[in-house]
Amino acid sequence: MKSRIVVLYDGVHNPVFQSQVIEPLIKQLDQNPNDRGIIISFERTTISQKEQQALVVDPRIRLITVPKLPFLGTLSLHYATRQLSPIMQQHIHTAMITCRGPMAAWVVGHLNLPIPCIVQARGLAAQEYRYAHSSKIIGWLHRIRAWQYEQIEQWVYGAYAHNKNVMVQTVSKALRSYLIETFNAPADKIMVADHDVPSAISPAQRSTWRTEIRELLKIPHHAYVYVYNGSAKPWQCPQETVQFFVREYQKNPDAFLLVLTQDTGTFKTLIKRYALPPNAFHITRVAHTKIYRYLAAADAGMLLRKPHIINWVSRPTKALEYHAVGLKIIHNNTISMLKNI
Repeated sequence: MKSRIVVLYDGVHNPVFQSQVIEPLIKQLDQNPNDRGIIISFERTTISQKEQQALVVDPRIRLITVPKLPFLGTLSLHYATRQLSPIMQQHIHTAMITCRGPMAAWVVGHLNLPIPCIVQARGLAAQEYRYAHSSKIIGWLHRIRAWQYEQIEQWVYGAYAHNKNVMVQTVSKALRSYLIETFNAPADKIMVADHDVPSAISPAQRSTWRTEIRELLKIPHHAYVYVYNGSAKPWQCPQETVQFFVREYQKNPDAFLLVLTQDTGTFKTLIKRYALPPNAFHITRVAHTKIYRYLAAADAGMLLRKPHIINWVSRPTKALEYHAVGLKIIHNNTISMLKNI
């Protein structure tokens, strides 16, 4: 029996863990029934056995958690490499290693394993850090940290990716181009991933869910429903999203806003500023297993972003989910993959 290993450095509490880690791994195991799945996740906090069982239900997949240091550049990653080494020695019969992002790839790459490795490039670590800390006071410290991330990315995409056993998967054509132009990544070893794109929901199923959820939430059948699925983090433009809906509602009183988020309090505060009537919106938190049911109740999905390279090269999971249920996507031309929609 061979192992198919996924290495994470951003933890199992990432909101896309189920859709972007568990589900693709299950597909691999379905296609290779004699293999087993192993997820190795570096964690700052302890994950209880009960929580691990809730996160990973499939008996073919084992979750291994490894202690992680606070990020101190490559010093932290060297420590992670030492932690990973004895684990990999126990799994010498490995068919494939998948590294989620450049940090995981740096850790695996410094073990010099001859095993086929796929590096999943999901974004730009240094650019994302600069964007998130652009308004912070301690500028010199953040510049050093961003430089550290950039050096890690340079090694992964500009050096490690040239190894014959390594392939890089990007989430978009725009990100592929950026890695080639910025880090001198090998063009012949970078592919745009499509294995984790969700399948389209059938029209009949969408219609059933549309009726079910509208009745559950008391949304009129004639209402035009705008849905937002995501967090209230600044780069996801929650305020701009609410403002867009308010303008639409002023033009069409049959418009309805459905917000699916973990940050329910933030959105309630935002909406209160605009004095929308209670029957014009609904804010709720939905389990990942039910997300498509709720999305199917809508007519359009909202996906606004600020003009920045991290958004231009991205492939937001919510865009894939909106598309899977046939929603019109409302966007502002700041994401390359949506520009022609």
